[in-house]
Amino acid sequence: MAEVIKVNAIVLKSNKAPQDAARRLELFSLELGKISALIRGVEKPKAKNAVASQPFCFGEYLLNVRNGNYFITECAVQDSFFALSYNLDAYVLACAMLEATSLVAVEGESNVEYFTLLLNCLKLMAYHKANPSAVFIKYIMNLLSKSGFGFDLSSCFLCGKQSFGVGKLVYDGSGAVCSACMHKVDYVDISDAEWGILKNIYNADIQKFANLNFSSREALNSCLMLMLKQFYYRTGEKIKCLDKYF
Repeated sequence: MAEVIKVNAIVLKSNKAPQDAARRLELFSLELGKISALIRGVEKPKAKNAVASQPFCFGEYLLNVRNGNYFITECAVQDSFFALSYNLDAYVLACAMLEATSLVAVEGESNVEYFTLLLNCLKLMAYHKANPSAVFIKYIMNLLSKSGFGFDLSSCFLCGKQSFGVGKLVYDGSGAVCSACMHKVDYVDISDAEWGILKNIYNADIQKFANLNFSSREALNSCLMLMLKQFYYRTGEKIKCLDKYF
């Protein structure tokens, strides 16, 4: 007899399956972490669970477990984050957050911090008019930090000094080096404006992101590129959905 379980999950990926008008979903769940599950019948016109098969959908999924495989039978949708479609920047960067989560999350390993971070950042982009680029940068910073790849702008990774002025980024160690130590290591040369933006985002409470303002869109976009490079060099993975935009 099949085991039946409930999970609260966000759809990271959705691909057509060859049978039963089905789709193969990659779910990121609070209870089980990243899992693959089949949902049948959703390719049919007016399918009951069509929304539940789309990326970004957040809901309570009822799963049948047979021989280690997951089959979705029902879903109580809590949010589809459809509002993201009204803002191209928000939609594209939200897709990048799903991809980054998929790349870093371990199959079958629950991680409450990852899950909460992703859900909060999706809500910020969809409903609170927070700057999408700033939210994405904060997401990558926190994802790297929480996943053990390391990212910390609060102190110099060589001397440990805190509250220094303008620093530089590094790809090794914690993430930043002070001016007194930068000659000892290869560093990423960034402007004072870029350093200020990164520090502002790093120190900001994620719940207050809607109040952040940035005077230079160009500098903010440059910071986004810097964080994409940090993600690549620290994880060895590339966020491919942004290739055509950056």
